[in-house]
Order: sequence, then C-alpha cells, then structure tokens
Amino acid sequence: MLQFGLRLGRHPRSLVATTPRPTRLIRELLAREGRGVTVTRGSTYENRANLAPGFFDQIIGKYEGTRLGRQELNAELLEDTPGALCVSGRDHAPNSSHTAASCWGPRRP
Repeated sequence: MLQFGLRLGRHPRSLVATTPRPTRLIRELLAREGRGVTVTRGSTYENRANLAPGFFDQIIGKYEGTRLGRQELNAELLEDTPGALCVSGRDHAPNSSHTAASCWGPRRP
C-alpha cells in the first residue's frame, strides 16, 4: 500500500522507520538495497543520547542478551523460530533464490 502514496513526481521518496520483523515487505526492501532502496540501521545504544536515561537503563536491563533484545535493541532481523525442528533459509549469497532446509529429530537406526 505504501507504493500508492509514491505515484506522483519525478523521484518520489519515502522514509520508513520500524523494528525489523521478517515480513514479506521488509525482506523485499532489503533484497533491493542499493537498487533504489537505502537501508540505514541503528541500535538503541547508538540512539542513547536521544533517550531518557531512566528508559534506557530500564530497557537495557530487561532485554539486553535476550532474543527480543536482539530485535528491539540491536535492530537485528530475526528469521529463526525458537524451538523449531526445521530451519529454512536462503543460501549464503544475498541475492540467491535457492532455499535450504535443515531438520533435527530423533535418529532412526
């Protein structure tokens, strides 16, 4: 839907600020990085000067070192599912269309 707001002018632009979640749109935008899409990443630590000291201390104390902290504090895009038996993902090449899956379970004799 965002694209409908960018239909006028010679070089329409948009700024999107979000917590990185592995939605289809975020994956598509990241895949286009450098080709019409500029991605800027920043962590809560880098933004510390703009945050209330009490908020920073509380949020770091609660979430630092956790999975949610990796996403919210470090701006990591987490594509794994905790506790999943099967893990799928793209090849190591960033623009690869090949997917791979690895599964763990009880070994059969």
